Amino acid sequence: MFGVLDRYISREITQTWAAVTIVLLVIMVANVLARILSRVTEGRLPAEALLVLLGLKVINLLVTLVPLGLYLGILLAFGRLYRDNEMAASAACGAGLKSLYRPVIANALAGVLLITALTFWASPWAAKLERQVTDQIAGQSVATLLGAGRFVEILGGSAVVYTESRQPGNNEFRQIFVHRSFEDGTFEVETAASATYQRDRDNNEYIVFNDGVSVISDPSGQSYQRTEFAHHGVRLPVREQASDTVEISAKSLRQLWAQGDTQSIAEIQWRFSIPLAALLLALLAVPLSHTSPRQGRYSKIVVAILIYVPYANLLVLSRKWTAAGKVPPLIGVWWVHVLFAMVILYFTVRRYGFIWRTGRVATA
Repeated sequence: MFGVLDRYISREITQTWAAVTIVLLVIMVANVLARILSRVTEGRLPAEALLVLLGLKVINLLVTLVPLGLYLGILLAFGRLYRDNEMAASAACGAGLKSLYRPVIANALAGVLLITALTFWASPWAAKLERQVTDQIAGQSVATLLGAGRFVEILGGSAVVYTESRQPGNNEFRQIFVHRSFEDGTFEVETAASATYQRDRDNNEYIVFNDGVSVISDPSGQSYQRTEFAHHGVRLPVREQASDTVEISAKSLRQLWAQGDTQSIAEIQWRFSIPLAALLLALLAVPLSHTSPRQGRYSKIVVAILIYVPYANLLVLSRKWTAAGKVPPLIGVWWVHVLFAMVILYFTVRRYGFIWRTGRVATA
């Protein structure tokens, strides 16, 4: 049963955990937003899809940020308690290690439940919906990305399109300009009084110019060929397709289990690994957070990050090795957790020795 001290420590952990997670999320969302905005400005995504994709990316970010936030939250919360001598005061009053681990385990279990929900249900749902949105965008015409009065880069800048006006409700444009660059260094500029968007039976996209001029350069850029035309079609580059990685991450646990290949097994183990990693990180944070009042609450952050980064990278690598068949599924990603559990045992024994048998907290 929780006492006053347990509730106090638990509140400190929860508040710090939430604050750290929010800060990390804001930083990561800014990076994701910049990447999505670049795709919008290049004409690879419509502006209407920005908020939808950003929200789906947030769900995937929380899968990794919630365990990291819990880990750093415990470190910072305990660091403040050590700095303000509150740990020494609680130990002087007879508080033992149970008073430290009870609120930590309570918060860790809450985190495990949250991460499990994110990993097994929310994240696959977000990946599936992202795939649907991506396929829907891929099925739309390039004409939907073109707006009057602005330059639009089509598919990574291989073509730049500008139209002065657009007829509402159809794919007709007025005063259109297109610049295309080629791998051999040549470029082509097309201008026309009007143009229409068309798609053939093979799903190739074209802009058909009417009453225009075409200028093509040679590779040296020193000579040009100018051609006037009544009608001329420009084929637009092929649009990008979604990757197979999204397919795996969008599948439910039942679908992965039924498929049973190495990629599915690696994905299953990965989904179980994230909640387990959150619990192990929380247990490591307790002995690692000990600081003297002169050290300050942030003194162990560097050490904590230096431990977390190899752990996270090894999990990612072991997942890839399992999916590629380089590591037997029985070993999979579990050897990384076993290795990390040994690290936790080392720091716990180093910090507390075997004093946990008496239940007292060493504060010196």
